[in-house]
Amino acid sequence: MCKLGDIIVINEYIGDDGTKISKHSFVVINNEPNFIEGLQYDLVCNVMSSFKSEKQRMKKLKFEENLEIIGEQIISKIAKNNKSGYIKADQLIYFNKRKINYYLLGHITDELLKELMQIIISLNKKGLLKQNKANL
Repeated sequence: MCKLGDIIVINEYIGDDGTKISKHSFVVINNEPNFIEGLQYDLVCNVMSSFKSEKQRMKKLKFEENLEIIGEQIISKIAKNNKSGYIKADQLIYFNKRKINYYLLGHITDELLKELMQIIISLNKKGLLKQNKANL
């Protein structure tokens, strides 16, 4: 079971370009069952990514849809995480939990979750959200 703000690692999922991607981290932004375009889902997440370099960090953070996440904003169940990265707030990925293998890594702070949700709302108002339904 996962809840709002949890960080989960999904063993394999289909990216927005149709390719299979293994072992990736996500932030849970909705865990209520519902339907989208007639397809049932019970999990909506934003994908997380790490920075490869300081140059890439500066480039990625110029975009409003990328929210930086630092180690102190992650409360981990496994180990202390001092890595920083970012959440791709514009990418909503829909899942059916029965069709994926995942485990709970930890969760983000309430403050970061609130900031993430505000960015998602803002992006939605601008029509900038991307929806990946390939995992249903």
